[in-house]
Amino acid sequence: MNKPERVTSTRLGPHPPWWYLLFRLFVRVVGHILFRLRVVGTENIPRGNYVVIANHLSWVDPFLLVMVLPPEPRLFFIGPLQALNEGWKAWMVRTFDVMIAFERGAAWIGKEMLKTALLVLREGAVLGLFPEGRLGSREGELQPLQRGVGHLVLKSDSPVLPIALSGVQELYLRKPITVIIGKPFRVATQGFDRHAEVDAAVEQITKELRELIPPYVEHKPIIKLWRRLTYLLDRTPPP
Repeated sequence: MNKPERVTSTRLGPHPPWWYLLFRLFVRVVGHILFRLRVVGTENIPRGNYVVIANHLSWVDPFLLVMVLPPEPRLFFIGPLQALNEGWKAWMVRTFDVMIAFERGAAWIGKEMLKTALLVLREGAVLGLFPEGRLGSREGELQPLQRGVGHLVLKSDSPVLPIALSGVQELYLRKPITVIIGKPFRVATQGFDRHAEVDAAVEQITKELRELIPPYVEHKPIIKLWRRLTYLLDRTPPP
C-alpha cells in the first residue's frame, strides 16, 4: 500500500497567516448570508490549543467550525482526501491550507495520520476531528466513533472540546443552524491497560458528544428558498 500523501504546507503553528484570516473572513460573511446561525457556549472555548470533536452531517461542518472558533490558535482538520470532490472545496483546502488530507486506505487514524495530528498539537495549533469517520444519516444522532480518536487523545494529553452541530443535513437558503460548544474535558483512563484505555477514552468522548447533541425537529418554513443549495454546492441531490 502506498504511503498516504499529505495535502498541506509545513506551516503547522498556532499563528494564522494572512491568507487564513482572509479565508475565515470570507467563510464568516458567506455563512451568515446563507444561513441563520445560532452559536451557544462560546465561553467554553479554552485558552491555548485543544482537540475539537464534532458530529458530522454535511460538507458545511468544517466551515462552521472555522466560523465559530477563534482564528488563533489556528485550526487544522485531518480527513480523507476522497472527502474532497473536485471543484471549489478542493481548491479552497489547497489554497488556504486548512486541511491535512490523506488518501483513504489504512485505519481511520493510521500511524502517519497520528504522527501528523500530534505534530499539529505540539506546534500549538488546534486539531479538528469528525471521529464518526463518515457522514451521519440522521439529525440528532451520533454514529459509533472510530477508535483512532481514543489513541489520539491519549497520546496528545490535550483537552477535548466537544461541539454539536444541528440543522446541517438538509441545507437551503436561510436555514436555521445551531452550533453548541460544550465544556472542555480530559479523558480519565487511569488504572486500565492500553486496550481498555482506548475503549474508555472513546466511550467518554462518545458520552460527552452524544449528551451535547440536541433532539432535532425539522424547521418547516412556508418556502424553502434555494432548496437545491446542497446539490449546487456539493453535487449531492437532495432527497
